[in-house]
Amino acid sequence: MPTNNSEFEIKLLFPDNRLELIEKFIISKGGIRRQHLQAAYIDTPDFLLTKAGISLRLRKEGRQWVQTLKAPTSNPLERLEHNVTLGATGNAIPNWSLELHQNHEPGKRLVKQLPKLRSEDLRICYQTDIWRRKALVNTRQGLIEYALDTGSIYSELETGMAITPVRELEIELKQGDPHDVLQHAKNIIKVHKAYIDTRSKSERGFLLACGLKDSPALRAKSISLKNIKNKHELVQLLIHSCLAQVLANQSVISGECENYSEYLHQLRVGLRRLKVLFKYLARHDIFIGDEGSDAFKRAFDRLGQYRDNDYITSILNPTLLSLGGPEIKLSSIKDLPNPSLITRDQEFQFLLLELMSIGLSRSNVLDELEDGKKTKEEIAAFKKTVTKLLNGGLHFVSDRVSGFSTLQDEEIHSIRKKMKFMRYSLEFFKDYCDKKKYSKFFKAISVASEYFGLFNDICVAISRIEGLIQDDSNLLFALGWLKAERQRARELCEKSAKQLIQAEAPWA
Repeated sequence: MPTNNSEFEIKLLFPDNRLELIEKFIISKGGIRRQHLQAAYIDTPDFLLTKAGISLRLRKEGRQWVQTLKAPTSNPLERLEHNVTLGATGNAIPNWSLELHQNHEPGKRLVKQLPKLRSEDLRICYQTDIWRRKALVNTRQGLIEYALDTGSIYSELETGMAITPVRELEIELKQGDPHDVLQHAKNIIKVHKAYIDTRSKSERGFLLACGLKDSPALRAKSISLKNIKNKHELVQLLIHSCLAQVLANQSVISGECENYSEYLHQLRVGLRRLKVLFKYLARHDIFIGDEGSDAFKRAFDRLGQYRDNDYITSILNPTLLSLGGPEIKLSSIKDLPNPSLITRDQEFQFLLLELMSIGLSRSNVLDELEDGKKTKEEIAAFKKTVTKLLNGGLHFVSDRVSGFSTLQDEEIHSIRKKMKFMRYSLEFFKDYCDKKKYSKFFKAISVASEYFGLFNDICVAISRIEGLIQDDSNLLFALGWLKAERQRARELCEKSAKQLIQAEAPWA
């Protein structure tokens, strides 16, 4: 019988030396036998399914072949899934058919996104060979499944067979409350130094088949609030939007990628968007706990060190060399460890779990109300919060622009932070704005934010170089150039800020 449901799971990676202990743990829970799972992933030659976030898999489970179609949801930990047991047995990969899913939600999503796609347009793109040890564990409210997978993903390329190893632990909800999955994940992270990785076998197989090491850094995606029914849905959508960006980029960083600059930048953007979002949620009694708040600040500050160094190594040094000046060599740049030590740290991983939990919660304030009038009132109250905070931000900037020439660097930095708050707010709540006014205002605040960001980078670089000038007189050239550039950036900040406050606000 075909099944159609949503799959909620969290995947954890762990140090090599913890494999045996994790395996013993699953055996102690009843996972005595291992299951051999061989699968083929189906897509078009140009990977249209993968690019749409959809995966089609044929997997041999024992003697039976099962065809599975998966489609994404707004929650990065949850996917829609439809399984069909095929009549075929044996080792030969059977034929696939998209029509088997057409009356179920993943199939409907597929037709909506790729209406002209036919089964004959597809081919086998990569395969997996996995040994799975799993155990079912009862919780107070339901049932979860531990699944320890070891094996490989492989794809036939023009240059030969490409193979990448698999070693991961999945914790999946079978029945009950998704919070149980997060709690069990927290225990594994604490005991075995595990860490969250949201990259699926499908994504890893796609990268392997394309000859790539990592997916591009994930930027924030636009969201629509038009079909939101109540405040609970609104909060879930906003948190999941931020988490998708954070989880994807921290997964790549935690994998110890070498060129991590853009992933780090997008991770910090995702964290900053969460920081902005919780200013709104706090007005509706939704908070990160004290420990989580402290962890959030520490992680953001530690990750910020890498951003400061990027300006010197990627922007300042090339400019100085082009002007005939010396390259700035700061030993602290080399001394910084790979940022995976920050993202894989237990404190940061616990913070991610807390954010996921808030995205799932239904407090008394967020209970889905059957009374349509009350539901509208809740949404209206949230819109009122948006308008109030955006007005406050604009007034903050406007009040300081008139005396801009007398502002200290730190005061200019405070304007920058307020503009960032406004810009991310506008990204969240675009649907609450006047379309005609939105584009002009958003462009103005984006331009101003870039100039204020440049000014901040220059100030940080000056501060660092001034502390080293006694030991290296060659830095005098760089310091002189930076101070002149700081004045130019300051003038651009003032001009762009004045243009911003002259633009008509797009919110009601």
